[in-house]
Amino acid sequence: MPARSLRPRLFLLVAFSALLIMPCSVSGATPPPLPSLTLSLSNDTLFGDEDLVISAAWSRDASFYRPPGSVDVLIYSASSGSPVAGYTILEDDRVAADDTTRYFRGTVPSSELPEGKLLLVATDPVSGAEARAPIDVIEPGPDYPGVQAKRYAETAFFAVAAVLLAVLVAGLGLLLRRP
Repeated sequence: MPARSLRPRLFLLVAFSALLIMPCSVSGATPPPLPSLTLSLSNDTLFGDEDLVISAAWSRDASFYRPPGSVDVLIYSASSGSPVAGYTILEDDRVAADDTTRYFRGTVPSSELPEGKLLLVATDPVSGAEARAPIDVIEPGPDYPGVQAKRYAETAFFAVAAVLLAVLVAGLGLLLRRP
């Protein structure tokens, strides 16, 4: 008798397991669509002392992301792909905005840009939406070597500080372990 009552239970267990293994679509598994981010530049080619004016428009149609307060702009060298500079563009107060559209505007001094072809990548820090625009700088900025040296010094400082912090934490951990 116990063998007969085990068969229906085993069948139900196998059927239930098969239902769990079957793939099915879940609407919550797909992320909401990203907002639209467009990037426009004052000039695609910079000569001499012209500053670069960057404008960005953020809009969401069916997206659930909240509007950002600023847009991050990273500048890369097109030939090597290495980062050159990073800037934060704030919201433009002169243009009316609503819940679905925001405008950002900022200026990058040409004195801080190197010579050559560059790629600007604007990123919404909230949703991760991106926009890209190429630019060609004819003459390097006079302040670029100093600005670049300052960026390298800051990077080196933070790297050394991180290593020293790790050594101090490890030393503190060893002191606390000893009786």
